[in-house]
Amino acid sequence: MARAELPPARSVWTATPAGQPQARVRLLGDAIVFACPGMRNTTQRHAATLLCSTDGQALQARCQGHTVQAPALLIAPMACKTVDALDRPLLLIDLEPGHPHYRHFQALAAPGVQALHGAPLAALQALGRAFAVGQLQGQAVDAQVREAVAATARQLPQPAPLDPRVRKLMCLLDEDPGAALERLAPSLGLSAHHASRLFHQGLGLPLRRYALSIKIRAAASFMGSGLALTQIAQAAGFVDSAHFAKVWAQNYGAAPSRFFDTASTHIDQTDQPDWLLWYLAQRDRDLPPPAPGAQTPWVHRRRTPRTPRLRTAAP
Repeated sequence: MARAELPPARSVWTATPAGQPQARVRLLGDAIVFACPGMRNTTQRHAATLLCSTDGQALQARCQGHTVQAPALLIAPMACKTVDALDRPLLLIDLEPGHPHYRHFQALAAPGVQALHGAPLAALQALGRAFAVGQLQGQAVDAQVREAVAATARQLPQPAPLDPRVRKLMCLLDEDPGAALERLAPSLGLSAHHASRLFHQGLGLPLRRYALSIKIRAAASFMGSGLALTQIAQAAGFVDSAHFAKVWAQNYGAAPSRFFDTASTHIDQTDQPDWLLWYLAQRDRDLPPPAPGAQTPWVHRRRTPRTPRLRTAAP
């Protein structure tokens, strides 16, 4: 599959005292939880995003010529936006395409950014404050994130049921993000053209971008592993480390070194699951298990040897 073209990344992070990490991260498999003392960046990514300031100050997002200001913002997948939140402590929750509430965010009106009010805002702010200082960790974070996301989704239009053929195609791509659609479509009883259109209509995401999102999510699962970025790029299915760094920066506003280096980012690994077992639990039960030679990033992750990580300068 061809590489997806993304906008150039521009990022500024709020400084922290020497010796203190600039951010905290928690991985939920189908979501990423991120807290930091402030940032300004321009990004476009596959994830749906909940973003809130934990001190009640307004955040600003510019998208498609419109500016939205509020203490909490909902951002649709694939929205190209500039977030201005310097010196405003914030919590960000990214929902991956496989998240049960991902498609609720597809219905956000133009420009794809909407203010969030009411009880969900208060819950997110409390969660962000506790997570940022380490008072909330592990499965307690996971539970509160799921509850806050569900409460937010209840305020949004209910999406139509997802076509089972789209779900099956998602599972097949999870196992082989580089698989040609011409090979996968016949198992759905569709031509490649109709499978691509059905996928885009159902998930609201181009098939190629979904395949790229699998690699990004697989790479994120290596946070805190100690592996070199070159090894992570290979294990996650990227062409090379340069492609990985470019895609990551354009999705998250800074080079992967800023996120993967534990000197810059504290990764909450308390009670983290075995990622291969987690992946297998998400698959549809009517699909056969991955073949022994499968190149899915989740299987490949088990095969990747752990070696000392190369230090890469932060941007």
